[in-house]
Amino acid sequence: MKYLAPFVLALFMWSCSGNSGSGESQDQSAVVSDFLTDVSSFEDFKSKTPIKDFAAMADDASFKSKDLDKDNVMEILSEARAYTHVVIIVEDHTLVRIVELKDCKQSGSWGACMPKAEGYIKKGDLVYQNDYINNIIGRPDDQKRTVYMFK
Repeated sequence: MKYLAPFVLALFMWSCSGNSGSGESQDQSAVVSDFLTDVSSFEDFKSKTPIKDFAAMADDASFKSKDLDKDNVMEILSEARAYTHVVIIVEDHTLVRIVELKDCKQSGSWGACMPKAEGYIKKGDLVYQNDYINNIIGRPDDQKRTVYMFK
């Protein structure tokens, strides 16, 4: 019996220390999954660099990511049909989730039918956007645009 108490205490301490690491990754995966199902949940994410931090989490959580540019936009939008959720991040200032691939509007600057999306542009505060992606992510230029695909 006298050996049981230290064993139980050690077991308790080990189990508590193991939960703290997985709790952090659960919180991060929750931020991503919450955004994928309800974009407005992102307003509750507390960070000085929310879009940059989301991009790091999306790198870990997504099935695939690709850089987006004018040359591959048609290929990426076609490939996106195979995924449940698609997110586009522009540098550290724009984060959008494609809402409906079939609801699209032709863009002359992108040379593709750009789908409907919703998300945020960081202009000091996060500013909600709900429009076709070309009107949110801007014209093709040298800014880094990354597409994250989720199953």
